[in-house]
Amino acid sequence: MDFHATDGSRTSTHRASLLQSCSTAALGLAAAAMISAASPPPAMSEAAKAQFLNNHIVNTARWTPMVLSRPPVTTRLKAAAARPGGAALSTNALLVGTTVPYWTTTIKSPLDNNTYTVSMVGSSPYAANPSNTNVTYVPVAVRIHLGGFVLDPSAPSHCDAQSPARRFFNSPLFRPGQFTSNGANVSAVPGGTQLISAFQRANFWNKVQGTSYGVTLVPSRLDTIVVDWYPTDPLDFVGGVHDDCGGVTPVAFVNINEFNSELLAIAATYAKPNQVPISLADDVAIYVGANTNNCCVLGYHNAVPVPGGTQLYAVGAYFDTHHVFGGRFPDITVWTHELGELIDDPFVQSIPGVPGGTSNDLTPAWGHTGQVGGCQNNLETGDPLTPAQLGNFGVFPVTGVGGFTYHYQDLAFHDWFYRTASTSTGGAGSFKDGLAGGGQGPCS
Repeated sequence: MDFHATDGSRTSTHRASLLQSCSTAALGLAAAAMISAASPPPAMSEAAKAQFLNNHIVNTARWTPMVLSRPPVTTRLKAAAARPGGAALSTNALLVGTTVPYWTTTIKSPLDNNTYTVSMVGSSPYAANPSNTNVTYVPVAVRIHLGGFVLDPSAPSHCDAQSPARRFFNSPLFRPGQFTSNGANVSAVPGGTQLISAFQRANFWNKVQGTSYGVTLVPSRLDTIVVDWYPTDPLDFVGGVHDDCGGVTPVAFVNINEFNSELLAIAATYAKPNQVPISLADDVAIYVGANTNNCCVLGYHNAVPVPGGTQLYAVGAYFDTHHVFGGRFPDITVWTHELGELIDDPFVQSIPGVPGGTSNDLTPAWGHTGQVGGCQNNLETGDPLTPAQLGNFGVFPVTGVGGFTYHYQDLAFHDWFYRTASTSTGGAGSFKDGLAGGGQGPCS
């Protein structure tokens, strides 16, 4: 899919922030839609913007970047409370209903001798003839209006003639490329593979080598939906971060509750339960609660019950400056983390109706690596290898459309979590060998 940057080929939707409100028919998250128009703040001149940013340089080094498996419990409760009947799960949550294609198996861990129920997006690599599965996504760019600034993913970037949305939706996450994993050419299929499909092939390499197996993301449309959003939390702010071409770029800091409400509204408006709305934001960081120092969430994925089915969705930032968090999260790094996890832990222990219920995709405890300082027990493939955290993991370059160099983080294989015999490339613990095969001992 190509991102069309001309006004004639792009859908631009002018909408206010939908706080605690979105379509009852589509998501059942509120008794009625309450869409209230928000007036944008007075426009600032370019000179005034530059002066403001230079006077409000943000030191992101004082914050800890993280990429979540799902929103915090307070955010989920807030969204649930907006449904008719209050915070209690609706009966829809007891049934999976319509959703993206997925498969389920059980794995017995030799570490604790427990049997775990595992579900992943796609089709089973254990089938007699493993094959590719297409998963439909809805391309969305969220244009943020805050403090007189407009952070527009559909506009040319600060130091790039192309827009972040064009770069993103033309990246190896969505366009086929060539990837190796621990010495194996996992893209040896006609036309190559997308990055996450290459990872999933590597994840089950002993089972799918020589087949067309994969999980391919296909767009619901050839243009990108551009949604205007006006955050209203009084603590939201814009700060300046040095860019890569001698200037200062704005970064928006927004509250996770209001952002999650907007993402649910986007899903209700533009996606079906068997599609995944992928909402791109440019240079945004998310704080949690009533303290902007409780920062910074860079992306997450989630699953919520909707009438007739289960809706998956994902959000993430595209950073087009290497000066945010020391340059450890450039371009598609956050999204590699999120989409890898959405494929391998799609229901995030939130949907009772899936096999295994809310224990689906739990694992033996693991930790003290990546963004996990203690112990964690779910199949979040990006968390053990989050850059700039414990282990000081980095990113890997890959050449994309037009010769542009993208960067992605490493992802952990399922056998590393369950401590089972490796079915993955090279017997390693991760796609780019950042983790040793065999997994950890007991976590404490």
